[in-house]
Amino acid sequence: MSELPVYSIQNFVEVSYWPDLKAVMIKWHSEYDEDTAVKDAVHAALEYVRKHEVPHWLADISTSRQGLTPEDQDWVNSDDFRNEITNSPLRKFVLIPPLPETGQDVSWLADWETNTLAKFGEGVSAKLSSDMEEIRAFFDE
Repeated sequence: MSELPVYSIQNFVEVSYWPDLKAVMIKWHSEYDEDTAVKDAVHAALEYVRKHEVPHWLADISTSRQGLTPEDQDWVNSDDFRNEITNSPLRKFVLIPPLPETGQDVSWLADWETNTLAKFGEGVSAKLSSDMEEIRAFFDE
């Protein structure tokens, strides 16, 4: 799998394009930032998505030891964020969940697929998975 770098902040986040998955992948080493790094990374990914008509979004928080700040969580749940996603070519979303050793609270994952579908509406699909073959199959559907 050949990745093309899009954006990076050392020890925080890497954004890349995976041509064989037709996906922008955001690998979070940490999601916690009290400044604008989370928004900057998401905006860089969305800019690439729009410019290259990318239909798939793969967010990997498997090794992230800290979740979003309350402010970034509010932004992710805002109409502004929802509008940015719905006004893009993105149609399929996969979240690779935190591994147990990260210590992250994962209780919110139980409703992630349902909440994502409700938030972004018809024409959008979401999957929670850490299995690359399952992810590939989902994107290929």
